[in-house]
Amino acid sequence: MLKKTPPEANHRANTGAASALGAEQYAIDLPWGLCHYTLKRSSRRSVGFVINDDGLQVSAPLRLAQAELERIIASKSTWINRRLQEWQTRQAQTVTLEWLLSQQQTIPVRGVPHTIENLPARSKPLVNPWTQVIALPEGPPEQRLANLEKALRHHAKDVFTHMAKQLAQRHQLPPHTLHLSSPKARWGSCNSQKQIRLNWRLVHHRPELIQYVIAHEMAHLLELNHSPRFWQVLASLMPGYKGPHHELSRLNPAEVPRPLA
Repeated sequence: MLKKTPPEANHRANTGAASALGAEQYAIDLPWGLCHYTLKRSSRRSVGFVINDDGLQVSAPLRLAQAELERIIASKSTWINRRLQEWQTRQAQTVTLEWLLSQQQTIPVRGVPHTIENLPARSKPLVNPWTQVIALPEGPPEQRLANLEKALRHHAKDVFTHMAKQLAQRHQLPPHTLHLSSPKARWGSCNSQKQIRLNWRLVHHRPELIQYVIAHEMAHLLELNHSPRFWQVLASLMPGYKGPHHELSRLNPAEVPRPLA
C-alpha cells in the first residue's frame, strides 16, 4: 500500500494559484522517496507524464479515481526517478541566457565563448564569429536580452541552413524547408510536409552537436519514425551520432551550456 500525505491535505500541497489554472499539487511516496507532482485533469483517455522546469507534471482523465492514478504513477516509479535525475543533471549543466548577460559572462556560440561588445543604442546587434564578439546596443536589460536573442537567431539561421544544405546535397535528400523554433523540451522536429524545425538555442553548442540534430531531423525525411530503419539512415548520414545523441539528452534545450569554471 502506498503511503499518503495527511488526510486533511487530501494530497494537495497547494490549492492556490495552481488550482486557478486547473492544476493541483500532490505528493506520493515512491520506493526512492517522496515525489511531488502537479496533476491536471481533462477529457483525455490516458495518463500522461512530463518532466519540465516545474518538476513532474501528470495529466489524467477526469473520472479516473485517485487511487488508480497513484497505482499507475507507482508503476512508473523507476522511469520517473530516472527522468527526474536526468532533469537535475541538465539543470546543473545549463543556465539562462538572461543570467549570462546580467552577470557579464561570455556567451557560447557554436561552443566558443564570445564576449559582449557594447555599442550605441541605435546600432544593429551582430554575432561576429571571426572576432568571437557579439555587438550589442546599449539599453535597458530586457531590450538588450531581446537584441541578443535576435542576433543569435539570425546567426543560427545562417549556420543551420548552410549545414543542412551541405548534408542534403551530399546524400541527395528530398527537398524540405527549414525553420527556427524555441521549444523548451526538444531540439528539433520534422513533419510529413518535410518541414524541419530546429531549436535556435542549438547555436550555443559545438558544431558536432548541431550536426547531429540536423542529421536526425533530415533522417526523418526518409523515415518519419524511430524504427530500426530510421537509425540506419541516421548512421549513414552521421556515423558517429551516438556520442552527440547521448550528450544532448543530458542538456536542457531551453537554456545555455554553463561556462566552464
